[in-house]
Amino acid sequence: MKIKTLLKKIKKLGFRLGFKKFMGYEAIFSCAFRGRENREWIVLSHSDDYWYADPLIYAGSGQEIVFMERVNRHTGTGSIVASDITDGEWKPEIPVIDEEFHMSFPMIFEWGNELYMIPETEMNRGINLYRCAKFPYAWEHVGRYLDGTRIVDTVVECVTDDHVRLLGSDFKKDDDFYTRFHAYSLRLDGEGIISATDDGIMTQDYTLQSRMAGYPLDENGARIYPVQRSTSGIYGYSVMFKKDHPTGRETVREILPSDVQSELPAGSPRLIGVHTYSRSDRYEVIDIQYLVKKSPKTKDKRTADKERCGLEIKP
Repeated sequence: MKIKTLLKKIKKLGFRLGFKKFMGYEAIFSCAFRGRENREWIVLSHSDDYWYADPLIYAGSGQEIVFMERVNRHTGTGSIVASDITDGEWKPEIPVIDEEFHMSFPMIFEWGNELYMIPETEMNRGINLYRCAKFPYAWEHVGRYLDGTRIVDTVVECVTDDHVRLLGSDFKKDDDFYTRFHAYSLRLDGEGIISATDDGIMTQDYTLQSRMAGYPLDENGARIYPVQRSTSGIYGYSVMFKKDHPTGRETVREILPSDVQSELPAGSPRLIGVHTYSRSDRYEVIDIQYLVKKSPKTKDKRTADKERCGLEIKP
């Protein structure tokens, strides 16, 4: 790599973070939860093989289950796993859905007396819908919709008997930190057949804060949207909570890395990002981003994704 190019990359990341990456560190995610009345977060430790992201909690049948992305550090491929935190500790994660393509952000919703999941599957260039066969670990594929679309981080806006309105984002081709909101719908006909329609983009401009960070929340009669905020150098730096609309001017609060009290895994210099937020009546769940020394056996996630899909890898 040319010195000029290297300095440009370090400047974009910020000198301290850029220097750490140059010295052989990599940024990875893991998940953390806490009781709604507690201050300190309990972190799910990464391993040599996996790290974790996009935790979305669902409470059902007396259980508190965190569905999340598990990334294989050797291939960069993500799958969906679940951990039971009902008793206030991380139980060993159980594989839930594992496909040949990358998966993340396992958004779950109830519709017509059934439980469904739409994980992010933009690397498969479509929307994949799954139905729960037995809660919480058995899921079956229902269908693939909107062929050719690359929508990320879908959440449900509203549900009726025959219609589900969903909100995700698409990203800028030359810089996937920049996104814009993109809506679509699922519909159920009288014969039980599910179809999908692309409702189009909601905002024209790509920004660093046009990507959902978790389920919309209802607070004091207002609709609150957790929105992911990136910076030019850090994907998923903080979670902003927007009132009434995800593009709204009013931010009611924000979770910053400095707000998170937790014990990081050994060898992690510092917390550099907070990316996803969800909650139940008992718990709050986030993911956190931090630096670890890069193993020569692991690859950068984006590089692995691009290699797997036969895309050009730019220096």
